[in-house]
Amino acid sequence: MGEIKSALEIALERTRDVQSDPQALRRHEARTEGKKMLAALREDREFDLHKALKAVPRERRTWVREGLYEAARGNLSLPQSELDLDRLDELGVVFLELARDRGGVKQLMTQLREFFSQYLSNRQQLIEELRRRYEPRLKQRQQQLSQQYGREVRIDPASDPEFSQVLQENLGQLQGQFRTALEEVDNHLRNLMDL
Repeated sequence: MGEIKSALEIALERTRDVQSDPQALRRHEARTEGKKMLAALREDREFDLHKALKAVPRERRTWVREGLYEAARGNLSLPQSELDLDRLDELGVVFLELARDRGGVKQLMTQLREFFSQYLSNRQQLIEELRRRYEPRLKQRQQQLSQQYGREVRIDPASDPEFSQVLQENLGQLQGQFRTALEEVDNHLRNLMDL
């Protein structure tokens, strides 16, 4: 029977190579520094990313840029609301700073904003259509419950398990279609970077 290891033992095994390789440790620290730059940009709109990257010593700059790209790319996901489109502007600043082809990145960011807006629009239309189709069933259930309890009962579609399940299934299909396209955007974006 195999030995069962604690989480600490597994973590120590995974970090053993990092501790024994000073180069890997420096790379990890530099990439973490790059990730922190995205956080600084989000916290302070006046943060000068270009200046911050220039201040990084040359031998670490590539790793810092990689960490910054990873953090920005990790935040590039399908929006849940219009407010999430503001996040795209922050990411655009990062991608432009890291770009080999700034014109290509600008064009891609414009297309990405349109893509995200289309996703939000399609998402909203889907929700409205499902609510419209589900409304007769919901009214019937409300009438049944009102008769059963002897008073008027109102049901919010979002709290109805059947509606929620149908909604999640349909949203999952929509997200799957858009995620496939987002993966293509990601590949194209990676080719525009100077990493």
